[in-house]
Amino acid sequence: MQPDAVIFDLDGVITDTAHLHFVAWREVAAQTGIAIDEQFNQQLKGISRMGSLERILAWGGKSGAFSEAEKAALAARKNALYVESLRTLTPQSVLPGIASLLASLRERGIRIGLASVSLNAPAILQALGLAGEFDFCADAARLTHS
Repeated sequence: MQPDAVIFDLDGVITDTAHLHFVAWREVAAQTGIAIDEQFNQQLKGISRMGSLERILAWGGKSGAFSEAEKAALAARKNALYVESLRTLTPQSVLPGIASLLASLRERGIRIGLASVSLNAPAILQALGLAGEFDFCADAARLTHS
């Protein structure tokens, strides 16, 4: 029996943006006088932006050093750096086998969807040259109740 549709996640399935998140966090951490490495970064996977910032500040012994407004500004800075880094994505950033899998699904008439918590999912698909391959993209910007 052939499925009617296949729904993909984005990060770690279609492409890998984890390193881009790390680079942005490393820069923001350095601006506060805190050094983080890729090993520490493992603790940030799956954690919200503010949760990640709190962990970084605790790691650097600066948990109480910033106001809520300053922390919001640091988190916004991290996001701006991350969004800027998405410009480095190209079709070569698609993980191996994905392009051929999408083509095979399309040939078989199977609809293709993407479900991602990333607010940047549509822009990422565009940068990867895959926006036209997906029949629907359910990204976090479209959700009112997660």
